[in-house]
Order: sequence, then structure tokens, then C-alpha cells
Amino acid sequence: MKIAYLINDMYGIGGTVRTVANQAAALSARHEVEIVSVFRHRADPVLPVPAQVGLRPLVDIRQQGDQATGIGGRPLYEGSERAGLPPLLFPPEDGRGSTHSRLTDDRLEEYLATTDADVVVGTRPGLNVVIARAAPDRIVKVGQEHLTYEQHAEELRRVMAAEYPNLDAFVTVTEADARTYAEQMPMPGVRVLSIPNSVPAPPFTVNGHNTRTIVSAGRLAPSKRHDLLVQAFSMVSDEFPDWTLRIYGRGSRRGPLGRLVGSLGLQDRVWLMGPHPRVEEVWAQGAFAAVTSSEEPFGMTIVEAMRSGLPVVSTDCPHGPASIIRDREDGLLVPNRSAPGIAEGLAQLMGDDQLRRRMSSAALTDSARFDPANVVLLHEELFSELAGVGPPSPAALTVPAPRPEPPAACRVESGPDGTSVLSFGPVAESPGAGSAQVPERVVLAKPGRRVELFPDAEGRVVVDASRGTEAAPATDAGARTRAGAGAATVTGPGRASGRGTGLVTGEWQVFRVDRGVEAPVRDVEIHQHGYPLSPARTSGLSLVVPTRSAKGRLVLHVRRSAHHAEIEHVEIADGLITVQGRVLGQQRPDARARLVVRLRSSPQTRREFPSAVAAGGEFTAVIDPEQVVRGREGDSEKWEMRVLLSDGGECTVGRHLSGVVGYKQIIEYASQQVRPARGVGTRVRPYYTVNDRLGLLTSPTAPTLPVDRVRVRPAGRHGGRLYFEVSLGMPVPEGVAFAVEVVRGTGAGHRYPLQALPNRAGREEGRLVGMVPLLDHIDYRGLSVLRTSWQLRLKAGPAGAMAKLGAKAVPDSTARRWSHGAYVRSATVAPLGSGDLRVTVADVHVVEALNRRIH
Repeated sequence: MKIAYLINDMYGIGGTVRTVANQAAALSARHEVEIVSVFRHRADPVLPVPAQVGLRPLVDIRQQGDQATGIGGRPLYEGSERAGLPPLLFPPEDGRGSTHSRLTDDRLEEYLATTDADVVVGTRPGLNVVIARAAPDRIVKVGQEHLTYEQHAEELRRVMAAEYPNLDAFVTVTEADARTYAEQMPMPGVRVLSIPNSVPAPPFTVNGHNTRTIVSAGRLAPSKRHDLLVQAFSMVSDEFPDWTLRIYGRGSRRGPLGRLVGSLGLQDRVWLMGPHPRVEEVWAQGAFAAVTSSEEPFGMTIVEAMRSGLPVVSTDCPHGPASIIRDREDGLLVPNRSAPGIAEGLAQLMGDDQLRRRMSSAALTDSARFDPANVVLLHEELFSELAGVGPPSPAALTVPAPRPEPPAACRVESGPDGTSVLSFGPVAESPGAGSAQVPERVVLAKPGRRVELFPDAEGRVVVDASRGTEAAPATDAGARTRAGAGAATVTGPGRASGRGTGLVTGEWQVFRVDRGVEAPVRDVEIHQHGYPLSPARTSGLSLVVPTRSAKGRLVLHVRRSAHHAEIEHVEIADGLITVQGRVLGQQRPDARARLVVRLRSSPQTRREFPSAVAAGGEFTAVIDPEQVVRGREGDSEKWEMRVLLSDGGECTVGRHLSGVVGYKQIIEYASQQVRPARGVGTRVRPYYTVNDRLGLLTSPTAPTLPVDRVRVRPAGRHGGRLYFEVSLGMPVPEGVAFAVEVVRGTGAGHRYPLQALPNRAGREEGRLVGMVPLLDHIDYRGLSVLRTSWQLRLKAGPAGAMAKLGAKAVPDSTARRWSHGAYVRSATVAPLGSGDLRVTVADVHVVEALNRRIH
């Protein structure tokens, strides 16, 4: 048979995309399979589509320059006016209705009318409705439900109830949801059944190592309730101080989650990792997984984690978790929407190594029922029956053997010894592995440096930062070949000779050279095991951490230092910054060790704080932000940290042993304010550099100043401008700029400067004055009578860091002046509760005003 899957956007990432990819790959072993993506927003899919599966986009929405829009702001994709009209075929009641248009209708209708597919499968309600409305009778029409009945709005359910009876079959992912549809939405003549989603076996599973890491993955959406997970972890974090929680995914709750983590002081324990293109690589770094959704149509992440060998702590929410997890055998079901219940489940697995290992083994065994080889039979039986082609042969039923994806062209394995091994050779146990090609050489490159490495006979390249690289003459090809995987040619500043140190700290791009052509390494599988490394058992810093760039290219992050202090905790409280960590390889105490904070632009400018090192290398340093910025208040600067030992050894300070890179985007510490009696204050914040070293950022802050009065009067010829005079309750500080900003009204967003008048002798009052143009704006030109108002905001501070200057206690005031003819222009200023000002300008006819006053 030929089977086509209709999906909204196969080029994105999410549960439906992964499910369709899995189903298509499994069915393609015995059938022709095509995925039809309504939209294409990028060149290649984020999740790889097997080569044997066709991928056809219908509408290219990759924007090229400015695009005109149509009704409802619909972009005119592909320059078509039809893209600007709302759809008629695709139901607007679907949540993606605003992205569809008459153009998508045209393409969908054309595809359904011309396809030679025997079966067309829809993957969301709107597409199921399209199939029901437009697919010809010769096609078997199957609708899939990837959410649940309850998750759809009533308006959409009415459309579904009217159109779904035109389908041949409707498939949910749980039996409970199939029963709900049968009861709530009868579909006479339509096969209604449940088939679980399939999840293929990952390329590797956990190997029993204890990472002390909890992993959660999924959209950061309200229904996923990651906030409950963070709260639950905070309840048990003190009892298990060596555990961390990593949350992978993107979504609307990223900001609130980050603020929650900060408010609980868990920045060093709970990490918001962002999205990851290969979730199986994520699971392999955890000890167990946590899923805390308030509702879950199926639970793809649960099955994925179990297939990687992780037990799962999951809320017992409708509908999926209880149909996947066997409570207390391969995971734990905990009360839904209950942070204490989740905390109890986390603590149970965190505190019992044997229980985790036993559940890990059970998870691998029990989740095999979701393998595509098993689930594909259910789809085949349904499609064959509906198409009238008869069921698959008994031999095919007993040995489904769905075609596996070929192994990645480059497999990277990174372990606790700090090295990374790049394997380009074939995998003997993988069908079709012989197609893998070993490159002539591998090039590691960063600005100003290149390192060339040569694969061994098995296609392996060992990248070891601790050894540096062995140099071979650039002109002696025979020497390079004989040297094997350890051989290298180093070019650039500091060219190595003999045993060199070519791999310096930083980000190295990886290229392969085939027949003299150099190309980035893209098709990558990354296996990091043995992380995080224990600072107590690591003597020195020499790591090579593999990652992918935003474009999917292999990148190696080298972290090396002869002396290093690994950060374990940073606390900001009581006006101080406390840094705790461990000096690697330190065997004896050092009471005279110091933490040095050094200005990056001027290293001779430094501050020192006591940082005694214990026998095991542990140290604690308390940084006083006031000492850091003393004499440099109001400057924006970067400071680096070093631990200076009494014997003169200088240790880099950073966070590396977890095997994670990019803490600059993952951890955000709060800042401490340094406020002098006068002048500009300073904000001091710990931060991580691009190489994950810990430093300090200082930036100016606006002063807190009392505003006593604000007067506004018309000025200039015919009152065409507004003159501002602001009286402060104290002298004007030095080095502070002032402005008035339009918040609402004509010219919103514009800012106009206010000048400080010289302080008068013997007076504790500062004054600011300035002009705001009024009639220069096109909206007021040609008007004979003016009446309008603005919301204005006073601002103060350094030029790059001006902040709001509250004025909610100033009294109302009105100033008038003759404008033109018989009109007087008035300017009234009144405070708002927010601290902003309401300024109203009106032209009043003198005679009319007098009559009103008299009568």
C-alpha cells in the first residue's frame, strides 16, 4: 500500500512530529510512505526523516524580506493573494486556523485530488476535517487524535461531530479516550479504536551509572506543570544536596519558571536547558525522569525515557501515564497537581540506588511493547482491512522487521576520562552500516587555530585535551598516516612542536575532509556518559564536551586548565555574594588562599577576598560588592575570578564537570545593588562567560530621588512647546542624566532630555528643566483648537541605564498663556498612581470661559 500522513508542520519539533516520524519509518519497511507537511518553515526538518520516507511540503513559509499581509494579518506566503484570505476548507475553529488560508486550502485540495495514496492519515482535528470534506471516496480516510476529547473547545467539537462521520476510521492513543469519543461523539460506520504511539529503541541506554540527575523534557506549557516539579524538588533538595534537576524544552512558561527557580534560590540545582533535537541523548544523562503534567493525552516522553532505561516519576493524570507506567515496578504514579505528592516520589527514587536500578531494568523490558515493530502491526491490520487488501501474511506478522534508520555518519562518545571519541567507521551490528565513509582527516578549527587529526584503521579519532596533540610535519603525508589517530598538524599562533598544546580552551568547529573537500560534520549522534563528574574524584581540568551548533553542526568545547576551582554554589543574600566550590586535586589545606576578582580590561585592577581552602579542596569566598566597585561606581565592566593559592598557583574558576556548556543561557543569578549616598548606584551580578567561567558584571543603576513638584506650561510662539520644571527634594547628584519619556499619546516612545540647573547655595532642592515639542508633530499641524493628553514618565540614571523616577506624590498644577486669537492654552499636570504623569493641553475660548464662570 501507499500510505500518506498529513501533518501541519513536519519541520518543527514536538510529540506529533516524533510520532509521525516513528510510524512512517516503521511502515516504510513494507509499504510506500509519504509525509505531507502543510507548511515548511525551514530548509530541513529538525527531527530526521528516514531516507526511504518521502517528504512533501505544500506551502513554503520561509520569509524572504518584507511580506505584505492580508485579512487577519495573514502573510502573503509565496507572494499569493490567496494566502491573505481566511480558509474555507480548513476549519477556523482548529487552534491552527489563524495560520491557514485559502492558499493552504488550494494546496490541500489539489493534493487530495491527485494523490495515488491508498490511505491518507490526518494528525490533528483540522486536517481530519479536511480529509473528511475533500478526500475522494477511493482513498481510505483515517483521522488520528494526538490530544484528548476534553482538550478541544466546544466550537471545534461541533465541527468534528459534523464531519468525522465521513471518515473511515478514527484512532486515539488511549482506550479511555476512545471510550470517551464513542460516548460523547457517536460516529456511525466509523471504526473508533485506540493504538498507542510507538517509540523506537534509542541508539544507547543508561548503563547503570549514578548521575544524581533528574531529567524532564517537554514543552514549557501550563498543562505540563513544571512549576510543581520545581516546587517539589525544592522540598527535598536540602535532603539530597548532590542532586540536580534538568528541564529541557521551550515554551511560554520559560520566563515564569526562571523566576520561580530564582525565588527559591535553586539556580545551581535546577537548570532550564532549552530545547534539544535528540531527546534520547538527554535521557541517557539522567538517573530517572519526571513528568508532572496535569493532563497527558498519551505520554510520549514517558515511553521515551523508559526505552532509554529510566524509571519515571509521573503524575497520575488523565489519560496516558497509568496506561504506560506499572506503578512501583517500572516507575511511580504520584497524585496529580500535588507538589508534596511529587516530592515524595522524587525522594523515594533519589534515596534508593537499588530501587532505581531495579526499576531501570523493568522500564527497558516493559516499554518494548511500544516498539514500532509491535505497534506497526496494529496500523497495518487497520489499513489493510479498510483498503480491502487483506491482512499481512503470517510470516510478516511474526517478523515485522521495520527498516531501521542507518547509523549516524559520526558517533561521538564522551566519558568520565574527559576525552571524546569520534567514530566514523561502520557499526557491525547495524544493517547497511557499510555505507559509512571514513574521512581522510578531521579538522578542528577556531579563529586563528587549526588542528588536523587522522582516523585510525577503525575510523576512530580520539580527542584528548590533556595530551595536547602530537605534531607531524605538514609536508610529510607518510608521517601523518603512520602516526594514526593521535597524530595532528597544528597551525596558527603558538604552533606546536613535539608534544604540543594545540587544543586550547574554547569552541572548536569540526570538519571532515573527503577527497580534499572540507565540510562540517552534521549527521551526529552524541553519547555522554559518566557525567556529572565528581569534583572530589577529579584531579585536573581536561575535558572535551561535544554539542551541536544552532545549524546542527558538531562542535567540541575544550575545557582545560592546569589549576582549576569548580563552582558548586553561588548565593546572593544580605548584600553579599557567596561563592562555594572545590579546588581540583588539592590535597592539603591552604588557610591563606584568596579569591581574586580582576578587571578584564585592566588586570592590575583587582580585589581580594579571603578564601581558605580545606584539605579536600573545598573553599568558600564572600564577595562584598561595595569593595568591588569602590572608586568605579556607575561603570559597566566585566570582572574575572581566580583562586590564588599561597604557593602562587592560580586557579581558574568555573563550572565544567557536569558536561554541560552554555551556562550563560541556563543560569541567571540575581544582582546586588550598591547605592552610594550620592551619585549613581551600581548593580553587581555573577555571570558565566562563553567558556563557562564565573565572573562579575557591574552596571550602573538609577538613583532614588524624591520628586516634590512638577510644573508644565506652554512656551514658544503660540504655545507650540511645553516647558517642564521639576523640583527634587534633594540636590541633583553628579553623573546622572534626566529625561521625560512619552508613554502613551502622540509620539509614544520618544524621550526628551531635562537639564539640571546649578544647585543654589544653602538650598537642599534640585531643579530640572526642559522643553517638549508640541505642535511639531504632524497630528497637530493645521489644528485651530487643541485638546489632547499624554502619559509621561520622568527618568533618571546613566545614559544606558535610565530608570523610572516616581512622581505619584506631586500636587496637581495648571499653567495658562495666550495662544492665538481669543484662545488661552492651558497645560495641566496630575500624578498617576503608577508614578507617571498625566499632562493635558487644551485651548479654551476666553469668552466662553467667562460665560461659564458667570452663569
